[in-house]
Amino acid sequence: MAKAAASKKRVDPFKTRKTKTPTADVNDTLTPPDEVAQAIDAFREAQDQYKHYEGEMTLHKDQILAFSSDEYAKRLLNGVNGSFKILGQETMVTYVVMDSSAGLTEEDVHDFAQNWGKEAAEALIVRDYGSVRFDPSVLEANYDTVVEALQTLPEAVLNNLFKPMLMKMRPGAAELAKRYAKNPEDLKEILKQLKVKNYIR
Repeated sequence: MAKAAASKKRVDPFKTRKTKTPTADVNDTLTPPDEVAQAIDAFREAQDQYKHYEGEMTLHKDQILAFSSDEYAKRLLNGVNGSFKILGQETMVTYVVMDSSAGLTEEDVHDFAQNWGKEAAEALIVRDYGSVRFDPSVLEANYDTVVEALQTLPEAVLNNLFKPMLMKMRPGAAELAKRYAKNPEDLKEILKQLKVKNYIR
């Protein structure tokens, strides 16, 4: 028996995805060409306008959602399940209903069962296996032990239990990348291919 287990092929359940499907603080300041400076000013102006209108938009959106959820409940009780359009005076919105929910905690489920009964909770709520995540630091520190422990599973299960993982740049890779670049263009291309996260704020 031990010999059979020893001869069993070791399967790495954490395969790497084969195909494509923390930002450092900036403490210095650059003076760009005029067209970039103008783009910065236009970006900030649009951003300020967006923040102003975002608050106003939220008020209207909340009013529409309150009406829509009331109407959806009425429609659903009458056998009409699905998204629907609501007319404004000049435009319209679509109330989109999805067959999914936000994540529920054990406390949420307990409260639901208290309000609607255990039978309703069991009929309407299931475990979200897609939300299961490893703590990456624990997995990294114990990778070989975890893989070894998982070897007791049938190979067909082990081969399909986890979605392929991605790779990512090593912490500090942007600084290390300077060793492999001959000029700024090379370094820019290396950082682009590493998919270094970047944004403006």
